[in-house]
Amino acid sequence: MHIEINIDTLLTKIIQEEDLSVHFQPIVHLQTQQIYGYEGLIRGPVNTVLHSPTRLFQAATKTNQLAELDILCRKKVICRFAKLSLPGRLFVNVDPITMLHEQFREGITLQFLQQAGIDPGRIIIELTETNPVEDIELMQHAVRHYRQMGFRVALDDLGAGYSGLKLWSEIRPDIVKVDRHFIQGIDEDRTKQQFVNAILKTATALGSRVITEGVETKKEYATLRKIGIEMLQGYYFCRPVSVPPTTLSSKLFREEPRSEDTFELLTVEHIKRPAVSAQVNTSVNHIGELFTSTPELESVVILQETEVLGMVLRKEFMNMYASLYGKDLYGKQQIMRFINRNVLQVEKYMPLENVSFRLTTGLDLHREEFIILDNCTLDGTGRLIDLLHEITKLQVNRARHANPLTLLPGNVPIQQQLQKLFRKNNAFVICYFDLDNFKPFNDVFGFTRGDQVLRFLSELLVVNIDDQKNFIGHIGGDDFVCIFETENWQEVIQRILNQFDESISGFYNGNIGCNIRTKDRNGNTKNFGKMSLSVGAVLVSSSNTHCHIDLSKEAAIAKKRAKKMKGSSLYIHQLNIGAPSPPVPIYSFAP
Repeated sequence: MHIEINIDTLLTKIIQEEDLSVHFQPIVHLQTQQIYGYEGLIRGPVNTVLHSPTRLFQAATKTNQLAELDILCRKKVICRFAKLSLPGRLFVNVDPITMLHEQFREGITLQFLQQAGIDPGRIIIELTETNPVEDIELMQHAVRHYRQMGFRVALDDLGAGYSGLKLWSEIRPDIVKVDRHFIQGIDEDRTKQQFVNAILKTATALGSRVITEGVETKKEYATLRKIGIEMLQGYYFCRPVSVPPTTLSSKLFREEPRSEDTFELLTVEHIKRPAVSAQVNTSVNHIGELFTSTPELESVVILQETEVLGMVLRKEFMNMYASLYGKDLYGKQQIMRFINRNVLQVEKYMPLENVSFRLTTGLDLHREEFIILDNCTLDGTGRLIDLLHEITKLQVNRARHANPLTLLPGNVPIQQQLQKLFRKNNAFVICYFDLDNFKPFNDVFGFTRGDQVLRFLSELLVVNIDDQKNFIGHIGGDDFVCIFETENWQEVIQRILNQFDESISGFYNGNIGCNIRTKDRNGNTKNFGKMSLSVGAVLVSSSNTHCHIDLSKEAAIAKKRAKKMKGSSLYIHQLNIGAPSPPVPIYSFAP
């Protein structure tokens, strides 16, 4: 009992004397590799039982001083942020329960900002719940109130709170922060990867952005990058400190320049149109004049300085503006309240098919138009009708050059990929896959069963090979080609060989030992054993790309030697290149 009284007294003294220290932790934007903003974090007095923020807020809740502490924390964080002149946005933690407290005063945060000289547009209110919030309607009202003052809203610790998912669906925050529990060890946990991926897809559908908290290792960072997370926060970049950095070392990011392949793909930049934009503090009357004077204008992109917030859409806006009292009621107000935030934003180098998938799978997205960015700044807009037109052309062209059985790229795309690698002087490995004893199997069991085997092999390749970094092609018949640029290619090939051997027996209808008797290519009857898979690999270094190479011949040599090995096997063929000559690679393949 004595300890509780001391804690109560200590907390009252802390609040009265404002004896709190502020730490900041950067929030990193992956695309730009820059600091997007900082989360303000509070610490109690050093060498006291209330130094820990967890104990501090638990004590405040228990002694009914949470509202006072929460407001003091906002004041301290805002003042410190201004004093350090930190760039970007400030994430201010707010417990929703304080909104329901009788001592909560509307506009108190705005007063602190005015005193500190900080634009409200730089503030993101981060809702952090320590207790259940059941009054969703009041929460919605509070969020609307914050947005009218120019703030944006983030929902903290998604997946950890009492009502996080319910709050997300009801208040539609601008940002959701995924709880650190789902990030720790995500590189080794498929379930966590699926959860975060599902959150990302849901956020896209609901018009929210995603921040993952608790990123501590390079492997966690790499996994989240691969999933497509936009912003990250955690010890991997920086611990919470009283004076945080304003820039981050490039060594923290994967030292991997943007692949030139991206530029050679047909990207969304191909259908980019000029955008009309306005700042968030622009008046409703000004936007109305824009739409009225420009009948063909369908949308205006709204910016907070250079950050894209969303769109004002002609149809939605004019229904309000042209109503009986619309202009009189809203004309002098800022355009912020009429922004449609459920508009897809994509980088200009994103392939058209990726954009199509995101646009057509979003639940509440505005589909007719989307925003195109260049390193997170406005670059233009795109239209769904133009996107679908180009996608149709792509699919027709792809079908023309694809193998009709497996739908994998055929000889023409294979040659184009090799041309690209030679042109860039990239090192790569080309692997020639061939089935042993496939013809006798085909003769005995028929073409239908043979086609099943070919489709099985193609699926095996697709499942095991990352086609975002490598290339898979089907030359024809039982000949497949894979072009690897990743270093783990041998591990991948061995996995494919093992899985092939484990599954191929199932195609033999229970034949003992999978032995069959039929005629060979010379017309002689003989016994043939179970099918195996031979892989001939040719290693092409960057220096080899300056030499005359007959890749078709070299791959055939590698395949022939692999077929002489017993069972499913991999043969690695080292090129024997003489003096360099003008690069005249020969890379056409024939089945």
